[in-house]
Amino acid sequence: MRRLGVAAALIAGTVDVLYLGYVGSQGASDPQFLRVPFVAIFIAVMAVCAALSARKSAARGRSLLLGAAAAGLLLLGFFGIFSIGLPLLVAGAFALVSLIGTLNLEGGPPAGPGKAAAAGMAAAGAVTAVVVLLAGFSLAERAIRCPARGVESGGGIGVLGGSYEYSCNNGTLTISR
Repeated sequence: MRRLGVAAALIAGTVDVLYLGYVGSQGASDPQFLRVPFVAIFIAVMAVCAALSARKSAARGRSLLLGAAAAGLLLLGFFGIFSIGLPLLVAGAFALVSLIGTLNLEGGPPAGPGKAAAAGMAAAGAVTAVVVLLAGFSLAERAIRCPARGVESGGGIGVLGGSYEYSCNNGTLTISR
């Protein structure tokens, strides 16, 4: 099962490098300048979690690491399904299968305390990854950089904060809900 964690890490790491290369080659400046770095860092952290879960020394925290990697990669894969999402869904599925295998091997009898603890750690990792992803998107969406000259506007639906519109007029930012 640990090999699936390595596979998830390799897929996520490859997607991360390709994503940064593709976005970097576009050259345009995005007024929501924190979105790309946040997504890239999040994918990298999920890849590291999946990779660390494959180490023998990670036996105690394996379910936590795999829970975080599976939930984070699956949710981000869903959000990005029309761009980078499909390989992230595959990586998340590998991490999830590895997590299920890990939970089946933990702690002896089917309802033993070791299984409950491992399942609790997996749930904690998953909830943490989801909260970090949603909060990060919400914060990165609201960080808007206005050009010093010219007019620009946009808007969107925030993950946690509802819809918003912004306008930039010669370096002055106005945000309305």
